[in-house]
Formats: sequence, structure tokens, C-alpha cells
Amino acid sequence: MAGMSQNLLPLGDFLPSDKWQTHVNAIFYGTLGSGIHDHFQTYVSRDYRLAYSLAEDFYRKALIQEESSKTLFVLEWGVGNGNLASSFLDRLKEIDENGVIYPRIKYILCDFSPEILKAVKNNPRLQKHQDRSAAIQVDAESMKCFKPNSVFKIISNEIWDDLACKALLLDEDLIYEEYLQPLLDPTQIPIQWDEFLPLFNQKNLERLSEFPPFLGNIKWERTYQRVDISDWPFAREIQSHLDQLTDENPIPINLGAFETLETAFNLLAENSLGYTGMDYGMLTVEDVKVMGRPYFNLYGGQYTFMVNFPLMESVSKAIGFSDTTKQYQHHFVELQLKNPVISVLELLQSHPKITMMEPWERDVLMLQTLNTFNGIYKSPYENQIDYPPIPGSPKKFIKKIEALSEKLDPYGIPDTVAYITQAEIFLAGKKLRKLGYKENRMRDAFTNFAQPVSFVYSCFEK
Repeated sequence: MAGMSQNLLPLGDFLPSDKWQTHVNAIFYGTLGSGIHDHFQTYVSRDYRLAYSLAEDFYRKALIQEESSKTLFVLEWGVGNGNLASSFLDRLKEIDENGVIYPRIKYILCDFSPEILKAVKNNPRLQKHQDRSAAIQVDAESMKCFKPNSVFKIISNEIWDDLACKALLLDEDLIYEEYLQPLLDPTQIPIQWDEFLPLFNQKNLERLSEFPPFLGNIKWERTYQRVDISDWPFAREIQSHLDQLTDENPIPINLGAFETLETAFNLLAENSLGYTGMDYGMLTVEDVKVMGRPYFNLYGGQYTFMVNFPLMESVSKAIGFSDTTKQYQHHFVELQLKNPVISVLELLQSHPKITMMEPWERDVLMLQTLNTFNGIYKSPYENQIDYPPIPGSPKKFIKKIEALSEKLDPYGIPDTVAYITQAEIFLAGKKLRKLGYKENRMRDAFTNFAQPVSFVYSCFEK
């Protein structure tokens, strides 16, 4: 504990990383409930283009399947705010002009949180598809309510990074496992430490939700211990994967994600369209090898691990999946739109002065950039972006941010991580250059997203 504040007290002993990760994430989701949607954005939180791309890919492949009147069960695991489901069903209904596929769909949204499911059921866009959708509370055990070999498609978005994950480190021929210990300053807690500790360790969500947010204040100590992985699930595949890698570079082993693959394999029908999962991680073994690439992230106390997609592919073959497709998520959307895409945030990051700007200056640039696409980007959905000034913004910037926010087109870009196309950027090019964007840097942004850790689309088929 050298170098750490004297005020920090341990919340427990050193444990393997997956133990503390899942413990903290259970408290994170359990105390935030539906408020989780205000905490972070995904590519389906407000944007529709990824969901539309999934629907178009689904429709094209479903038409090839043998004609049948059977119900096509589609499961979504980890339902977010319901926007993926509603956008998927909207687009599927729109393109299925002859009513061959959409009327046979039963889209089931599965989540363990009753608060999140309640919010999803109140999603007005999803209510338009009441006869084609349902929301149910499930966990790993209650997945048994679905018959084996009965599901046509499974979809998940950014759930694997939250699930149990171990981290391994190689040192010559030896394997070490990462252990974590959480520490917290007791002054961050409104009750006595000896009262708080059992509430935390027992995951008393009812009481913990009464406290001001504290998970983001946890400090993590880490150490490594020798480990024998021979009795781990998929030990052979893990060892084969480690044999390809270099020393002293932490390797995520996404055990929870492996379990979802096993569950999916048992549920999917033989003529199914497989399990599509999208997440943030390493696409290739070469990406896993990159020294210094991140392997975990902290978001307000949520502890996430990068997804090791090459290892996922090896495990999927061991489970019995016959085919795996994995590619950059941007490329998957590009194929459906027939035009290269980046997110608005990635466009912003290409600005030559972005690293020299204060946070409120970046907010102004983001709003100016969003307004540049007014009249160019046409969303099928009305959505007013809420963009409050960050605390500490100077008064003149607050006024500017508020004024720019009022100019946003309600049918314009719906989110700062929404996908925009190369064609849309070309149409806005003159106005973007007036904001200081450079054409060569904007062009480079369409390849710079391919980093060692990227957003990845993957599909596992039986």
C-alpha cells in the first residue's frame, strides 16, 4: 500500500480480479437502476444506424432460410434503454414490405434488473411493437425457461466487458493471475465505517443506493500471484492463446463472456442466424500483443475489461460453433450504408487544436460541429440532445453553450457518439473547415479508429 493516502481503508482482502469486478458492478447497476442510461453512451443508446444495420443484415439472411410459418425468436441480452430493439424492429418492419419476416418475429428483451426493464417497457418507440416484443427478467439460471435449439437469433451490445474476467500475466514460462483490493476513504461515506463495511460486502443494494455515489472514489491496489490454469474452463484454448503472446502484458480472460457463448449455443436452433455480440476490445492476436494497450477501464466505479476477441473465437470453436465473423464495428455499419462511417466524437478528435482546448471549449466545438450538420443529417426520430455546461465553465462559455444547444435540430444528429458518413462530412466540409477542421485529418479519422482496442462486431454461428 506504499504511496497511498493514510485515509484509505481496505474494503476487503486481495481477491482475483473477477471477484471484485463482478461485486462492484453488481452494486453499480443495482444502485443506479434505470439511471444507468445517463451514465454513459453506447452506439445504440440514442443512435439508430447500428440497429438499422443489424436489422438489414438479419432480414437479408432470414430470407434465405427455408420458408416457414414458425415464430422466429430473437433474444436481446442486456437491453439498455430499449433503443436497439425499437430501432431494429422499426427498420425490419419498414424493409419487410411483403410481411415475410416481421410478422413472425418475437423479440424478447432479457435483463436481470427490474428497474431497467420497467423503463424499457415505457419506451414509447418500443410500445409500437407490443405484439412483436416482450421484456422478461432473467439471469443465467432462468435462461433455462427457453427451450434448447429454439432461438433464431441472439444479440448483445457491450455486456461482455462487464462480465467476470480474469487477467493473466506471463513471465517466461510462468503464469501469474491478477489480484485486486479496493480501498476507500471513510470520509466519503455518510455512516461509520464498521456499519458500512458489511453493507458493501453483502451488496445491500437498498441501503447502498441511499448513499451519495462512492464507487468512483474507490482506489484499486493490484498484485500478481502464481496460478495453475489447468482446471480453468477452456484451459487448453487459454494455454494455446498464451503461447502466442509476449511477457509482461496483462491478458484479459473473459470467462463470463465464454458462459454467454455456451448458453447461446444451447439455445440457438440449427438453422439459426447465430449470436451477434458487439463490444470494445482487441480484434486480432496482434492487437493483444501490443505492449501498453489498456486491458480494463473504470467508469464512475464500474469496472470493465476489454474483450479478447481472438480467444473468444477459439473458445467458440471448442463449444461447437462452426463459423465466426469478427470485424471492426465501423466496417459492419459501412457495409450496410455503403459509405464509410465514424462517430461525431472521432471527428471532433481529429481537430488539430482539440488537445489544447479547455473542457468548455471542447463543448463549444462539439455543439458547433453538431449544428454544422443541421439540414444535412436527417434522423427518422425526433430527439433533443441535452447538453448542459459542465461545472466550472466560465459564464461566457455557459451562455454560448446554452445558445448553441437551442439551435440543435431535433431531427439532426442524436448523440455525440452517433455514426456519421463520409458523404455527410463532405457536404458539411466547407462549414467544418471554418471551424478549424483540416481535410487530411478528417480523412485520416476514417482509418484511425482501427486501434489495438476498438469497437468490434462479432457473430458466432452453429
